[in-house]
Amino acid sequence: MKKKWISILLVVVMATAFFTGCSGSSEPKGDSEKGALDYSTIKIGEITSLVVNDGGWCQATHQSLLAAMKELGIPESNLVVIENVAEDQTSVANAYNALASEGVNLIIGASAGYATFLSDLAASNPDIVVAQQGDQVPNLIGYQIRNYEGMFLAGYASALMAESDKLGFAGSMSEASVRAAINGYALGAKFANPEAKVQLVWANSWYDVDLETQSAKTLINQGIKFMGMEASSPAIPQTCQANNAYCIGYNVDMHDLAPNAVLFSYMWNFAPIFKDILTATVDGTADSSKYYYEGGDCAQLSPFNDAIVPADIQEKVLSVKAALDRGEIQVFGGELKDNEGNILVADGEVMSDEDIKVQKFLVENVIGSWK
Repeated sequence: MKKKWISILLVVVMATAFFTGCSGSSEPKGDSEKGALDYSTIKIGEITSLVVNDGGWCQATHQSLLAAMKELGIPESNLVVIENVAEDQTSVANAYNALASEGVNLIIGASAGYATFLSDLAASNPDIVVAQQGDQVPNLIGYQIRNYEGMFLAGYASALMAESDKLGFAGSMSEASVRAAINGYALGAKFANPEAKVQLVWANSWYDVDLETQSAKTLINQGIKFMGMEASSPAIPQTCQANNAYCIGYNVDMHDLAPNAVLFSYMWNFAPIFKDILTATVDGTADSSKYYYEGGDCAQLSPFNDAIVPADIQEKVLSVKAALDRGEIQVFGGELKDNEGNILVADGEVMSDEDIKVQKFLVENVIGSWK
């Protein structure tokens, strides 16, 4: 989809939303007007908090949606995107009403902050299926990825590469999925090296080049050469490259941003989930009580950086990934303690999904606080 087209469309649909208002009372075209729904006629709306080429979260979501559409033979022109939608009631309602007036059959909410507002809007308009990233919310199909699986492999690789027992992690905001990424990275590091410790620093922002640069510098100034990250800008990999340090990219493949620093990247791959949601929408079987919590191919890794990561370490990482996929390794298996000395999971047991998704803790080998 061409950027110019998106910009023009955004003006048109937001103008429509202005006149429609925030009441959720817009009248979308019914199926009789749209004709029989199939992969050639389904119309999809996507709401993003930043632009779709932000190099991070929004780009990962958008690329996943395009990949699912391509696999199903859905024309790219059937997608209507509204970018830079703030996480407040008026902004979300305006975007929703604009997409409804465009006759979309499915709306993808690409930011967890939209959930409360979309839940109310979806209840008043059952003809439009709404899928929303994050926790289970009434009236919305929920979806989330077990990111800790990919980050376990990231920590495992970092610990194998590092000469020191001390690694780093640059976090964004203390939100449950972020804490899952940190804990997954730390547990993977410990799996490779029982003495591994992970120093945590927070940017307290979802996207801030200056704060993310400072996070990386703080870790590097402590002598840390390998780090994980949960951030969207190019700041951390580029700061690592400028200081002879290394990192695992996040959200999308960050190799080209810092080819001398990125070992590989953890990538959010929503394509398998989106493919299922699109299929159910076309078939008329979409169910708002459905919740996707997927790992495996969804917690995807980019290709290794062959110039940095030795072949034997690549083989070890892939071997551990295969064991994860077979269920032979449980990332949150016991005995598991937090970094305050509390036993989280007893020996021989596995943490429930409900507790994993909340993540109100940091594991034993993380140096820092989640609060």
